[in-house]
Amino acid sequence: MGDLLSAARTRLFDAAEAAGLPDDLLKPLSYPRETVAVSLPLRRDDGSLELIKAWRCRYDDHLGPTKGGLRFHPSVSADEVQALAFWMTVKCALIDLPFGGGKGGAQVAYRDLSTHERERFTREFAAAFAPVIGPDRDIPAPDVGTGPTEMAWIADTFGKHRSGHTRHVVTGKPPALGGLAGRADATGGGAFIVLTTMADALGLADGDKRIALQGFGSGGRRFARRAVDDGWRIVAVADSRGMILNDDGLDLDALETAKDEKGSVAEAGDGDRDDAEAILSVGCDLLVPAALGGQITAKNADQVSARAILEIANGPVSADADQALLDRGIRIAPDILANSGGVFVSWLEWVQGRTQIPFGTDEVKQRLEDRLSQRARAVIEAAEEFDADFRTAAYILAAQRLAQAVSAHGSGSYRRDNGAED
Repeated sequence: MGDLLSAARTRLFDAAEAAGLPDDLLKPLSYPRETVAVSLPLRRDDGSLELIKAWRCRYDDHLGPTKGGLRFHPSVSADEVQALAFWMTVKCALIDLPFGGGKGGAQVAYRDLSTHERERFTREFAAAFAPVIGPDRDIPAPDVGTGPTEMAWIADTFGKHRSGHTRHVVTGKPPALGGLAGRADATGGGAFIVLTTMADALGLADGDKRIALQGFGSGGRRFARRAVDDGWRIVAVADSRGMILNDDGLDLDALETAKDEKGSVAEAGDGDRDDAEAILSVGCDLLVPAALGGQITAKNADQVSARAILEIANGPVSADADQALLDRGIRIAPDILANSGGVFVSWLEWVQGRTQIPFGTDEVKQRLEDRLSQRARAVIEAAEEFDADFRTAAYILAAQRLAQAVSAHGSGSYRRDNGAED
């Protein structure tokens, strides 16, 4: 059991204990239900061959088929994939989706590959994991390094293996292939819905509405747009190459141009520049980690100068940093709530694919707002009921739903067939 997965699992079991749930009910979540590891060939354009480690984890399926993104990044490991699959299990339970949690990844410098290399590799990935995935079994989606194009390649490759059209084996597809137009805004927009619902509870009812944003990918960008439109001020943004700071507020258009054309937000417009790590110490009302996990730990938690944290990334605050932040009065809107917009809209896309009844963009937006604001209010209420912080409250709600599902399946639930769908 890796350190990351062990820490994530402990949060759920501690929450279950706080809620008074019987120990046996969550024992099936002690270990992943299924983790498949493969070595994939990557044929480079120059004819050379590399072997790439890749994984797909189906952590738990008591609530339904497993669901989770594909992460193509050099830092990916088996422990990370399993921890992310666990978090997806908890996230889907928290927001009342009929999904279990899954995740996939490959340890590859994907963004350095050519377009042809990317397609060859992604199709190799899809072919290798075709026995694992399926629209009623395990449904991938985009994550770090992947997007609609990769989902289209996977759906096409899977369909060839199954001799038919099975586009709903993945979500996050291009709209021309059954994707939802609102999917791109789901994670960042969903995080903003959580922020507006929880602003008072996070202690942000007053103040200058200043945001420091770590990470400027799709989720971070779209969150920033929604926040600025609502009167918030983005005073600092950092990516892997540096940080730019301007207390009067940064120009989002300039940030996007600098990121897309020069490779870093630190190259944008007017502002002071610093190392990427300095984002944690920027004085602000809200710190928004929207990059990779493990950014705030016990070693640097004392550097955080925000009044509250909204987690768009998965696991940006390590378990050993939670208490240090809470002791300083820094409240956290947890990742399993704040970044759940993506999987919620993925569920709508999956439903659309299964029923062939389309969802309009306005309907998707309204359903997203209704569900996430309702679940955010439920977390606030659970925090009051159990005298807990918001992360523990979110895990309590998830644990209660998972325990109900395990109980409903009965004692034989963990002996279900693990084979591929017919």
